Order: sequence, then C-alpha cells, then structure tokens
Amino acid sequence: DDSRRLTGKNLLWDKPGAIIDAYIDGVDKLALIHVWQAYVTQLLDRVGWQDQQTCYRIFNNGVNLAISAPLDGLYAAVDLNDIAWRMVECHYEQATTPFEDETGTLDTEFDLELKIAALILAIKEESNTQLLALISLADQKNVPYLVDDEEFSLGFGASTQIWPIDQLPKTEDITWSLYQRVPSVYVTGTNGKSTTVRLLSKMFTKAAYCCGVTSTDFIKVGDHIIDTGDYSGPSGARMLLREKSLEAAVLEVARGGLLRRGLPIADVDAAIITNVAEDHLGQYGINDLAGLTATKFMVAKGLSDNKPLTLNADDCHILRHYKANKTQLSSTICWFSLDENNPILISHRQLGGSQCFVRNHRLIYQSAGEESDVISIDDIPMTLKGAALHNVRNALGAIAMAKSIGLKHEAIKAALLEFRSDAEDNPGRGNLYSIKGATVIVDFAHNVHSMDAMANTLNAMPAKRRFLMLGHAGDRSDSEITKLTQSILKIAPDHLMITETPEYLRGRELGEIPKIISETALASGLSAEQLSYSDSPSSGAANILAQIDEGDLVFLMVLSQRQAIDTLLNEFPLT
Repeated sequence: DDSRRLTGKNLLWDKPGAIIDAYIDGVDKLALIHVWQAYVTQLLDRVGWQDQQTCYRIFNNGVNLAISAPLDGLYAAVDLNDIAWRMVECHYEQATTPFEDETGTLDTEFDLELKIAALILAIKEESNTQLLALISLADQKNVPYLVDDEEFSLGFGASTQIWPIDQLPKTEDITWSLYQRVPSVYVTGTNGKSTTVRLLSKMFTKAAYCCGVTSTDFIKVGDHIIDTGDYSGPSGARMLLREKSLEAAVLEVARGGLLRRGLPIADVDAAIITNVAEDHLGQYGINDLAGLTATKFMVAKGLSDNKPLTLNADDCHILRHYKANKTQLSSTICWFSLDENNPILISHRQLGGSQCFVRNHRLIYQSAGEESDVISIDDIPMTLKGAALHNVRNALGAIAMAKSIGLKHEAIKAALLEFRSDAEDNPGRGNLYSIKGATVIVDFAHNVHSMDAMANTLNAMPAKRRFLMLGHAGDRSDSEITKLTQSILKIAPDHLMITETPEYLRGRELGEIPKIISETALASGLSAEQLSYSDSPSSGAANILAQIDEGDLVFLMVLSQRQAIDTLLNEFPLT
C-alpha cells in the first residue's frame, strides 16, 4: 500500500529507516514476515549494512515491515525494502527463481544483481559521513539539531545556524555552547488540537515569549503567518524551529505526519493528548481505535527525564492504553477531567500527582496536594458560559500542560480571559457572531466526535428557531456522511440548508453528497419544506442570514470558503 522513509521516532520503534505497509490476504502473516526478514538480511549483507535490524507490526488485514538504516541512507533503505517485498511477492507466486514470472521468463526489471549494484551505488551517493559525525556529537553534547534533504542546522530560535547539506562545517570548528533550545511542546489528539495549540500559544505570549505554532492550518511566529496549509509534520517543525525570532514552540502533531515520518524532533518539554475518537481509520495499517490511540501516544517518545505528559482522564481509549502500557512510560503524568471525582484523579491525587478539574463551575489545578483556583468557566469566552463543554475540556488540558511546564498563573489566566471563539483567535473552531440579534456559530466539525460536541453545545443554547447549514467532504464514505448528518440533526433544526462543497468533491459528482444529506434528513423526520439547497457554502450562508431574526440560532458547518463567510458575517448589516 505504501513505502516510505521514517525520519524520527515512530510507532514501531525509535530508529530511522524505511517502512512498507502491506495488505495480506490468504497468507499466514507471521510466515510471510519470516520470508521478508530472510530476504532483507540477504540484501543487508550484500550492501554492507549487517548492523541494521528489522521490525514489524501485524494488524488485522496486513503488516507494517520496517528496516533500520543510517540517517544518510534512507532513500536507499526504501529501495532495499521495496526489493525485499518484490522478492516476497515472487516467493508466494512460486516462481522458479525470485525474479521469474509465472511463465518462467526472467523479469529483467528485477534482476537481483543489477538491483544490488544499484543499491550499493545509491548508498555511496547518499553517504554523508560528516553529517553523521555532526549528529553524533550533537547528541553527545545535548545540542538540538535539525536535518532535511537540503540543510542541516544547530540550535533553535535565535541561536539557529544553518548549513547546506553539502557544505557542512568541520566538527572541530563548532562552538557547541552557542546553540540552545527553546521551550517546545507537542499537542496531539483527534479533536481539540488546534484550539489547544492556539490557547497554549496565547499563554506563552502572555508569559512574554515570542511563541510560534505549527498546525493543520498554518505555521506562525508571533503575529506573523509564515505560510498556510497543513504543517503538522516534520517540515513545519523544522521551518518554525529555525525562525530567529522564536522563543517558544507549540507543535501540533497529527496522525498522518506521525505515521508517515515519525516525531518531528526527538526531545520536547511536554506533550498533551486531547482525546481519541474514530477518524481516518484504514490508513497506514491503523484500522481500529486501539491502533489510533497507540499512534497518539507516540508523543510520549519525545519526552525524557520524567517530563510531563498531559492526558484526558475522561477518554476511555486513553485510559485503556495508559493502564496497559504505564510501565513503559517514563513521563510524569498530569491528568485533566470534567469530574473532580474521576477514579483515576482520586488515585493520582493520593500519590501527590498533578491534575486539573472542574469544581463548582471553576477550573482547579492541583499538584503535590496544593491547589490553585485558576478561573471560573463563565469567565472563559470560548466556553460560552459552559455550553461548549468541549472547550471546557480544551481549557483544562491547556491549563494542565501550562502549569506542568512552569508558566505563571497570571499568564495562564490572562490568556483564558482573552482567548475568544472568533476568526482571529481560533479560526474555524466554534466562531461566534451576533447578526440581527441572532447567534451564529461557524465550525468545520469534520468527524462524529466533533459534530457531537457541536450538537451538545447548540442544544445547551436558547433559540427561537434553529438554522443549520451542512456540507461534507467527498472522501468520506456514504456511511460516514450519514453518521455525521445524523449527529448534527440532534439539534432538531427548523431549517436545513444543504450545500455543495465544490472544493471538497474529491472524486464525487455534484449533487451526490447533498442527496445523501437530504435522504438522511428526511429519514430523521424533517419535511421536504424544511430543506433548502445551495451551490456553495457562501451562497448558503447568505441565504440563511437573509431569513434570520432576533433570538434565532444558526450553525454553519463550513469546510471551505471560511474566509468569504467570515467577511460576509462581519459586513452583514446588524439590523
């Protein structure tokens, strides 16, 4: 299914190398792995990599097959693993030699000696002994470094120095003490990542740091957006950490980047897992929630010396994984929960552990038996006075992490007081507007977990009439689109605007997704008269805004055209 480099600590182990994701049908998986290992060993011997190792993971319909490799030989490692896999395929096709097809004709494209010769040449061309020497010394001296295909750098933020990969300095010419770290943290989870990243950034800023963030939306330092797009992987981390103005870094790490390449950097000061819910299953061999949870827990590999890992005690998947693997975690755990009497918090409290929870509508942080009353829920704008329960959890998690790394109480509280659900502080996440006396919320809830959270929020808010605009991405299955629609229909809308999302068709035909939404709505009890249709999110939003009156509640589920809709809402006449 996929064959790629692993550049950092990853799901299978902590070594760089190459990995193949393969689907297996009708063959004993463990027997196949032994065949693959035999071929890999043969190839490693031939190219002079006898000290490298193999690793594997079995999942329900396939395997992940990894080999370790020097950091200056990862492309060659991918080629070697591809050749070994081709040998496995031929083995199971029962060809007379590893590279004969079913007719007994030699497959010249896979002549083994030619392939090995090409591998040896590729390893020689990739070889960069000076790079490996620099990395080895940096590790020994605990000096931070970053490396990619084009550049090598030492230090983060103001201390960063960058060299072209083919013009590296001599180790004896480096003054290692010049290169310093900046406070850096990982944020992962299924939902709430971006909100937590932005809230933590606000806390760092209030603590007088020039904070930078990477996220699925942009990479940003202070108020300056360096670039927009999905930068939740290693490339975004490298760009950010090399920025001279950077004084603290909040790194969003999403499932895709973690599985494709591994952790962006090996050592951070803290990490948080916001939650785990069903989303993007079926990729890279992660087919169930247990596998997804293990993927999220990869951030713990970036923590050493008992550095803090902040976990959601209300999430059953996180709890299950923690209980099964806690002896392998070297981190200090800080829990957060909506319930002060959550059993894991009670036991953790007895041991003097750190935690953050709700008591009498206030957020409390406790560590080593000492309590800090942080703030009232009603004073945090993004919680909508507690109606947005998911944002209460996001606030708890951010407080827990910020306290665990020593940010001052005053900075944490100031950030919570100022952070708003608007397009400036938290674009696309529960953005709140008041139009003609009606309340309008814009969100891009894109999985059932986040859609349920929005339904709960909306149902906790008063409304004379409820308007809903809904569209979905084409890469969701019919079943997923139906479940997402059913989830938000729990708000019992008076009017449903079904919109096309032309930018997100992703292989589907126009009209295909609206048809699924309308059929689901009718089956859920809405009448045809309650349904309307638009050819884009912005036109659908304009149509709804023309109808609303004081006391109405509007939810615009917006995947695309968010900027256009924000402009429309900000320019719309208030009366």
